[in-house]
Amino acid sequence: MSVIATSTNVFSTVIKHEYEPSVGFCREAVTVYDSASTFTPGSVLGRFLASPVCTPAAVVGTGNGSIGTVTGTGKAIVGTYTLRIVLAAANAGNFELFNPNGVLVGVGTVGTAFVSPDMTFTLADGSTDFALGDTIAIAVTGTYKYKLVEATATDGTSVSAGIYIADALGNSGDVAIAANTDTTVLAIVRGPVVYSKDELSFGASVDTTAEKNKAYAELAALGIVAATTA
Repeated sequence: MSVIATSTNVFSTVIKHEYEPSVGFCREAVTVYDSASTFTPGSVLGRFLASPVCTPAAVVGTGNGSIGTVTGTGKAIVGTYTLRIVLAAANAGNFELFNPNGVLVGVGTVGTAFVSPDMTFTLADGSTDFALGDTIAIAVTGTYKYKLVEATATDGTSVSAGIYIADALGNSGDVAIAANTDTTVLAIVRGPVVYSKDELSFGASVDTTAEKNKAYAELAALGIVAATTA
């Protein structure tokens, strides 16, 4: 975890309370890769995995089939995914794919293209059929980058993952983001943190009460919660 600017306790009027600001527990220096824009303190960010590399391992179990090229998406998570055979059949079968957090990504069929929000691939049958419980690990690596959260985004940045608070030097204020250029900024990415709802800003497509409530809930899941009073 890379941390910068731990000397400033409160940034503008956005953050009402932050756990251990002196050590930067809730803050992280993150990379923004977005269209040309200006971030103001309180800009809500979404996260995507840039240039994911997905590497399948050999089967653990009975079968000797294999996974071909795995194409990851911005929604993939760094870590190890697990494919598990849940229905064995001659030259066929079904499997489930779980992400590194143990969450079910989707269900697929041997020999048929598997398409999910995280990755796509085809599990090919081998000369020895898969057996119930056979597993294949898929290691995912890449670099997380951030954008202004947008309800219409399809690369993972429709999910709120942090709040911009300062530039790379810890200066609280607006920061210009050059188009498609890596820019380092300081963001709140975990709690415990209390913020002011009135000070948040979103991408243009986050423009309904329901979409904003979704963003508040996603931040709350990270321990970043709204103040009950202004």
